[in-house]
Amino acid sequence: MVSFSFVCCAEPYKYEAVDTMINLGEAVVKKGHTILGVFLYGSGVYNIKERTLKDASVRNLSNRLKEFCNRNEIESIACSTWISFTGIKVEEFIEGAAREGLGGLSDLIARSDKVIFFGPGG
Repeated sequence: MVSFSFVCCAEPYKYEAVDTMINLGEAVVKKGHTILGVFLYGSGVYNIKERTLKDASVRNLSNRLKEFCNRNEIESIACSTWISFTGIKVEEFIEGAAREGLGGLSDLIARSDKVIFFGPGG
C-alpha cells in the first residue's frame, strides 16, 4: 500500500485542480492506498473557506473537498502564512480543516511515499 499527500496551489474555479485532485484521490482510495493529507498552499488556501452557493449550477468545491477529506479521514491543512495574507478566519474553514506552517507540509511529505502537486506551474 502506498501513502500519498496532495498539495493544491490553485484557487477554486480558476483551474480544475481541485476537481482533478479529488477525482484522483477517490481512485487512489478505491485502490486501497491512503492519502495522509491535503495541504493547501498559495492561492489554494481559498479552497478551505466554507461557501454557500445560491446557484445550483455551480459546483461547491469547498464542500466537495470537505466531504472527500472527512469521508476518507484525510487531513485538510492550509498554509498559515497564506491564510494570514488572505484574511480568511478560522471560523470560516470547512469542517475538519486546520492551519499549519510549512513545517506541517514538511512533516506530511516526510511521512508520504508519494507527493502530488495540483495547480499552475511557476
